[in-house]
Amino acid sequence: MISRLLDDRFALPGTRRRFGLDPIIGLVPIVGDAIPAAMALWLIAEAARFRLPRVVVARMIANVVIDFLIGLVPFIGDLFDFASKPSARNLVLFRRYANDPDAGTADQRRFFIGVALVVVGLGWIALTLVGWLESIEIPLPGG
Repeated sequence: MISRLLDDRFALPGTRRRFGLDPIIGLVPIVGDAIPAAMALWLIAEAARFRLPRVVVARMIANVVIDFLIGLVPFIGDLFDFASKPSARNLVLFRRYANDPDAGTADQRRFFIGVALVVVGLGWIALTLVGWLESIEIPLPGG
């Protein structure tokens, strides 16, 4: 019910595209991104209660956190909310692993390896950029 409300409640006229309250509420800065994230935590709590694999619960948390953080960026975050459907993705994960407790988790582990590689890459780019900026010599006026 929450997944449908946040991600698929309304149809965009003339298209097959659906959206929920998440992108609408997300128009309100900070609070509009926190409310859907807090609502999504209920499904994550249920996943933990059902004893889904830890990596799956971690993936569900990552889906919500990524949506929340990108949602904080004005305009880009609002557009991302239309495309990203963390509650719907989490519901798919929940159903998959609740119905088949022995389902493999390799794809979830690969997700976290990919995230780690992206973080390391962005860190390297940031350090390279800082080093480049420090190497620029700006002459003092009158000197």
